[in-house]
Amino acid sequence: MAKPPVYEIRVRGGLGEGWSDWFDGLSILPASGGDTLLRGPLADQAALHGVLLKIRDLGLTLVALKTVEVQQSGEGDDIT
Repeated sequence: MAKPPVYEIRVRGGLGEGWSDWFDGLSILPASGGDTLLRGPLADQAALHGVLLKIRDLGLTLVALKTVEVQQSGEGDDIT
C-alpha cells in the first residue's frame, strides 16, 4: 500500500504548536519572515482541501503549497 503524500503548506504569520490537532495532525513549524509551515502526510485530496478550508476560515494567507519527497532510510523516513 502506498504511503500518503507529505505536504508542506506555508502560511503568513505565526501559529503555535497547539494548532496541530486542528490541522489534522500536521506539524506546525516556524519559518523565516514570521511565517508558519504546516508539514505532514494527508490521506488524500479531500484531506488536503479540508486543511485549505481551515486556512481560509482562519483568514490566513496561503503563501506556498508543495509535496515533499520522503526518502527511505535504514531507520525510518526522512523528509527532505
